[in-house]
Amino acid sequence: MTTATITVGQRSSHGGLAGAIASEWTKVWSIRSSWLNIVAAALLTALLGVQFGFSTAYDNTHLRPGHVAEQTAVGSVGVSALIIVQVVVAAFALLQVTSEYSTGSIRSTLQWTPVRRNVVLGKAVVLGPVLFAYGLLLGAIAAVSGGLAMDEWADWDLVTLVVDLVSIAAYLTLGGLFTLGIAFVIRSTAGTLTAAFLMLLVLPMMLGQSSLRALVWLAALLPGGAGQNFLSGSSDLLSPTLSFIVLIAWAVGGLALGLRILQRRDA
Repeated sequence: MTTATITVGQRSSHGGLAGAIASEWTKVWSIRSSWLNIVAAALLTALLGVQFGFSTAYDNTHLRPGHVAEQTAVGSVGVSALIIVQVVVAAFALLQVTSEYSTGSIRSTLQWTPVRRNVVLGKAVVLGPVLFAYGLLLGAIAAVSGGLAMDEWADWDLVTLVVDLVSIAAYLTLGGLFTLGIAFVIRSTAGTLTAAFLMLLVLPMMLGQSSLRALVWLAALLPGGAGQNFLSGSSDLLSPTLSFIVLIAWAVGGLALGLRILQRRDA
């Protein structure tokens, strides 16, 4: 009589968090839409920087009586431009999820990484530094293009510029991670982009102009409103520090909700 022997191989580590991170890094740069997004955002940011720069120069050379022209920090041009371009950056983040659902490759992702927590964490760990670098790049493009357009009215103070660029990058990172989280909830590119557009730009701007104080407070507590307060340094409702904490809460909350939905739903 022969005895059948079953050999149990060593468990593969490819489905762990380290494998998920390596996989997601490859996916980010293998998706053509990622590169198209970066190129489009860079061009749009440069154009907005030039527009804001020329507008500032025009205002300083066409002053009303009693007004004095002042130089403008080039970093503030980056802030103004990125308030608009943030939606394009949010699209970069959500495509890392929705593109997989649209092609059905999410099934392969979940097979290779069966612990679904690692799927969300892997994407977040990769996307965090990528978004931060993306924000620095776009902020620098807006600052340089706007500063050149402002000419003599541009303030190139290095310390102020670095602070503005880091603030822009931090906000875009947290806004992108929030968008990444809700992408797991909505799953479609159009639906997630619409939700991000509303939460990051439209609702904060609309509610912030309201005459009702409660609605103004609501705007300040939305991710877009908190981001604008943080970037502008406004302390009208919340201090910049509290606004940044609100942003962190939205990012963590979005990722937590996305993970919960991913664990409860079938792919």
